[in-house]
Amino acid sequence: MNKLIIDTDPGVDDSMAIQFALASEEFHIMGITTVFGNVNIEQATINALRLLHLAARPDIPISKGASKPLQGEFLGGVPFVHGNDGQGNTWRPAGPLKPIGVSADEFIIEQVLRFPDQISIAALGPLTNLATALRKEPKIQDKVKEIVFMGGNAFCSGNATPAAEANILSDPDAADMVLGANWPLTMVGLDVTHKTILSRDVLDEIALFRSPSNDHVMEAYQFYQNFFMKVNKIDGTFVHDSSVIAYLIDPGLYKTVVSPVRVETQHGISRGKTWPSLGESDHEGAEVLEPWRNRPKIKICLDVKDRMVIQLIRQRLTR
Repeated sequence: MNKLIIDTDPGVDDSMAIQFALASEEFHIMGITTVFGNVNIEQATINALRLLHLAARPDIPISKGASKPLQGEFLGGVPFVHGNDGQGNTWRPAGPLKPIGVSADEFIIEQVLRFPDQISIAALGPLTNLATALRKEPKIQDKVKEIVFMGGNAFCSGNATPAAEANILSDPDAADMVLGANWPLTMVGLDVTHKTILSRDVLDEIALFRSPSNDHVMEAYQFYQNFFMKVNKIDGTFVHDSSVIAYLIDPGLYKTVVSPVRVETQHGISRGKTWPSLGESDHEGAEVLEPWRNRPKIKICLDVKDRMVIQLIRQRLTR
């Protein structure tokens, strides 16, 4: 059973990803760490606590994390995508659970050092908590089992800007630091999440399976679906955060390449863009271009068996 920390900024799709992980016997969820992103850190933490309460999982600790990027301030969430509460404007009561008294970065450090080579991290929001943990204790990069993150766009356009994906754009400096560390890292970005569509029919089927947590997530998804219908003209939603959980369950569902990746941190039109090293610099014996020199290679998801991913989500959420 895979020891898993979920680092998240819930977010409608984060909530389904957490629900997906809770429903999967492959994982022993060691804790959930929260980060700013889709909403502010206070609301993100409330949303995570509420979801665990609805799922009757008070045994899983929740640790509150970064409230802003490494540089600059939090500029606000995306209420037009996730609602003002990050949960499709469902505004359910906060619930009785409380976060633990350990910050997210300290929790990550503590768990990774306590269980060397056993902790996987599913990073579903900005990478700030991982960056601050790495800055505090660099040796965690040698002791974590793997990190799989939802973010970036290697060979396609962005969704927050034409250049950048939203999670990376929220803290490009943290992302560039995390992608430059020597730990096993897999990028599940828009290259595959935009190829994986959870249709309205499948969502309606999932909604038939009643539980407090599923009723809440499916209600939130109505708002989320309306956004995708209006903006992307699809009758359903892209599968962003749940793709990380699917990868952790079965990496064979994804085709990957390996490459060093840099993140554009300058304040221009390409801020937040994830740039893999391309061309001659990737060939055996060829010189690596300067911005990518001495950077570790990470796995980049390029293609996906999308129907199998959807079937996996359906199977786990309807049993």
